[in-house]
Amino acid sequence: MLKASRLKDLLVVIVLVTLVAGISHFAITNPLGPSRLLYYAQAQVVQWNTRCSPEAPDWMARAQRYATRNMAAPASQLAYVSPDGRLHHCETGWKDGILGDQPLQPDTRFRFASTTKTVTAAAILDLVNEGELSLDQSIVRLLALEGELKDPRVADITVGHLLSHRGGWDRERAQDVMFMRNHRPWCPNNPEELLDSGLMYDPGETELYSNLGYCLLGLAIEKVSGQSYRNYVADRFDFRSSTLAFIEGPYRSDEVRYDFRFENFYTENYYQTFDFAALASSAGLSGSASDLAGLVSQALNMEPLTILDGDMNNDCNAAETQACYGYGVYRYQPDEEAMPLYIHGGKLPGNPSAIVIDPKGGVLVWLGAGGPRPGSSATQEFYDYLRVTLADYY
Repeated sequence: MLKASRLKDLLVVIVLVTLVAGISHFAITNPLGPSRLLYYAQAQVVQWNTRCSPEAPDWMARAQRYATRNMAAPASQLAYVSPDGRLHHCETGWKDGILGDQPLQPDTRFRFASTTKTVTAAAILDLVNEGELSLDQSIVRLLALEGELKDPRVADITVGHLLSHRGGWDRERAQDVMFMRNHRPWCPNNPEELLDSGLMYDPGETELYSNLGYCLLGLAIEKVSGQSYRNYVADRFDFRSSTLAFIEGPYRSDEVRYDFRFENFYTENYYQTFDFAALASSAGLSGSASDLAGLVSQALNMEPLTILDGDMNNDCNAAETQACYGYGVYRYQPDEEAMPLYIHGGKLPGNPSAIVIDPKGGVLVWLGAGGPRPGSSATQEFYDYLRVTLADYY
């Protein structure tokens, strides 16, 4: 019989071998697993590297620490324009990666991803307010497209339908033509292909998120203004005095370093897959959270229509994110007693973003360099956190 001491030593060896084998198997089958687990330890340190502007409300630093822990963003910016027009901002982390040499600055560049659509919506509504456009205009007629329609319902798609994601396409049942890998989208360079487009629903029948719809809105701006979409928007919102600029694809020297560890598929070279020139009006803008918050706050002063208009009170379910779109934002309200928020989120690989407008007229913009695992509930939980925080603040 083995002596008790030798038996104990043998059990220790078995446990160690089992542990090493388990860790090795985990690392082999989940190559990003160790890095992902490490993040939660790193976040405990990174969250305290948050710097806010003088007189910034205390909740902003708390929100940044929450985002660092729960949105898996080791670098992020938070900007808030109060209802009386005062700008406050906070920055967390480093421009050049976790524990880097360059603390994140208020003017560090982030990609806005789909929050670009709110800027496009503001530009469209400005033209509507000036009488240059009508929400009821057919996009086919506006773009002067001639030829036979594969689907006659395409003729009924209006500017208003495109603003509120009611054009009739369904990217869940068919590919998103704007984000097909290694394939150049037909919009904006070949708009006549709209005539060959098929719809899943009648225009206006149901609300389904559409990058194509906002590409067509960019073409509408070009048709009415006589300028390229990029030039018109840059002039209208005075990009020269801000960090705002369109992304060509590759990272710019003043841009933050993104963290891709929670992505299941894309890595840092993802930008080579997509056509950022084509994505200009749907996901092509970049800049700082402060400058985007200032632009959105300015857009709220347009008359008579603003991005808070549109039918956000139809029979949609406001307790769901991206379910009750108006013109450039959607209404999020978990229950009738809760304070609603008006939101547009964005997501490129390693790069989440959010515009949040509250009923008092405050504008919040959060930009992250990282992001939670795709399919997690972290983003909606973040919106719930912000809703409760803002309700308590007011």
